Amino acid sequence: MKHVLVLGAQVPFVQGGAELLNESLVREINKLDGIKAELVNMPYKWYPEEQMLNDIMAWRLVDLSEANGVKIDLVIGTKFPTYAIKHENKVLWLVHQFRQMYDLANTEFDSAHGGEQVTRNKIKSLDNKFFNECQKIYTIAETVSERLKKFNNFDSAPLLPPPALSSQIIPGDYGDYILYVGRLDPMKRIDLLIQALAETSKGKAIIAGKGTEYDNLFKLIKEKKLEDRCKLVGFVSDDELIEYLSHARAVYYAPIDEDYGYATIEAFLAKKPVITCSDSGEVEKIVRKTSSGIICESTEKSISSAINKVFSLSDVELEEMSQNGFEFAKKIQWDEIIQKLVLDNLK
Repeated sequence: MKHVLVLGAQVPFVQGGAELLNESLVREINKLDGIKAELVNMPYKWYPEEQMLNDIMAWRLVDLSEANGVKIDLVIGTKFPTYAIKHENKVLWLVHQFRQMYDLANTEFDSAHGGEQVTRNKIKSLDNKFFNECQKIYTIAETVSERLKKFNNFDSAPLLPPPALSSQIIPGDYGDYILYVGRLDPMKRIDLLIQALAETSKGKAIIAGKGTEYDNLFKLIKEKKLEDRCKLVGFVSDDELIEYLSHARAVYYAPIDEDYGYATIEAFLAKKPVITCSDSGEVEKIVRKTSSGIICESTEKSISSAINKVFSLSDVELEEMSQNGFEFAKKIQWDEIIQKLVLDNLK
């Protein structure tokens, strides 16, 4: 019996794409004969920035060479700072680094606005050290690989993860609403969808998810007098999500330089086009590659035009637009991921 540990950095009470990815990876590994996997989570706090050095040290000091007399044959790091672990057989499937140190440094999303440069330089140096220790480096998307090459000069191969609900999502009809699913966070730019909806009389919007932006979005909906056309439905169950996807007219997903974005793949599996923006990272790349959506400028006017467009198209035209995306999404499977992350590293 071989033993594999997947490593997760968990912000208490926060559940997002990285947490779903870790759980799914463990579940898929445990389907293999002769291999047992478990998830190891440690709490993570990114403020003040000096605390991140403590988080790194905590991972570095954990001995995962064996547990209860059983050898740990492989550890798989994911997002910062899990890859600080010291192990003779460490593989990385990078979700993301601490982006405020890299591509988001000195932007409006950099909470410390540059932070203490000595601390940041130390963390970057440690990142490079830990990456160099990895037997192999994979990422969850082309965008993450590009960042890793640009900022750290490490090559990596993207392995795109399928959404947890892949096998359950069923295409349905094309309804009268644009759907957003995900965390309610400023970087997701859900406010642009609301503002764009106010610019047109076409359609409605359903916003599913929870997060720190809920109150601001609620106020914006009232300010724009969209209470009858735009609904914040909060966290939804898997069955509700599948239903919303099945009957949406299109899916809006336009974060700033997104790492990957399950919502894009979920939309395609439901044969729904995706409305995104030219600076939305991996989402834009996938929509451009498949031509299964509309790429806008990050303005309410441009997104409003996209909304008008999807409501001007017939159901047949929307299905045709979505077909390449559907075929792309169907090819995203666990087989290659498990082979490259696990089986190739347990020989």
